[in-house]
Amino acid sequence: PYHRRRLHNHGSHSHEEHGHYGLALAFSGSSNRGTKITLIGLGANVGLTVIKGIAGWVMNSASLVADAAHSLSGNDFVTLYTFRKSRKPPDETHPYGYGKYETVGSLAVSSLLIMGAIGIGHHSYELLMSAIPPDSSFNVSEMNLNTLNNRPHLNPNAAWFAAISVVVKEALFRSTMKIASEERSDVLFANAWHHRSDAASSLVALVSIGGSAFGFPLLDPIGGILVAGMILKNGIEIMISSLKELVDRGVKEDVIKKVEKAVYKIQVNEPSIIKFHNIRGRKSGPFHLIDMIVQVDPDLKISKVRHIEEEIQKEVKKECKSVKEVLVNLDTNDIKH
Repeated sequence: PYHRRRLHNHGSHSHEEHGHYGLALAFSGSSNRGTKITLIGLGANVGLTVIKGIAGWVMNSASLVADAAHSLSGNDFVTLYTFRKSRKPPDETHPYGYGKYETVGSLAVSSLLIMGAIGIGHHSYELLMSAIPPDSSFNVSEMNLNTLNNRPHLNPNAAWFAAISVVVKEALFRSTMKIASEERSDVLFANAWHHRSDAASSLVALVSIGGSAFGFPLLDPIGGILVAGMILKNGIEIMISSLKELVDRGVKEDVIKKVEKAVYKIQVNEPSIIKFHNIRGRKSGPFHLIDMIVQVDPDLKISKVRHIEEEIQKEVKKECKSVKEVLVNLDTNDIKH
């Protein structure tokens, strides 16, 4: 990526170098896997939503209908757009790149998760309340199960559809999570957890349907409430993480330590580096932007100073693959030309 050099003396001299072409080459093809797994997930979501929705309606399963509703969301479209957009190289309108688009995408997906959780929870709560006589306390042993038994009979074969959904969505979770880790993609990470929440939703639906089939009809709406709580927790956690990134919270300590390790390697072999400090960074989607202050021997020629800077940038990126820009502020009292 483009670099910024600042060489400090009694005055100040700065030099900027833009390497957009190299960055574009580095990104070429990187979004293919993320795009493909998202499209596969989109197709699976549409298919499972239709199948589970129809099966839940025909077979009278509240859990399966709620599960189908959870699968129906626009998160795959958001993921697809923001993932690809965030991989674009920096340009005049976005000099620091498009990484924040992915953060916004993660925020949007987490919002969809939270809204889905609220919808499922409300639907299941209404079903549960309809089964409780208004003039009695909530006591399962005294529950008037006739209220539930008067509902349309639940077909236990609905469990097969929930089981298929568990297998498909768990496979999508693992595949998406693997690619999210390799691509360092927050929005893919959020989308992977959406697949996992779908799998969990289907698993609870499976247990609920089985329990109802064996004479425990209350498990169906209770299962829906449990699913809602699980989804809500994941959604809130992802949203908080995205908001922290949007307000430029500093990078994690392990990233700073990797940067320190890289600079120390250069310092060991380069005695003209007196010390380095004030290492800081921020996250921009899948990338980290790092800056630091490095004090060098004031008797160095400017060509040597620039060489040190380039070596630091190279070693930091080698040590920490997520770093895409390193701004090195080189402090010296005097630089010989």
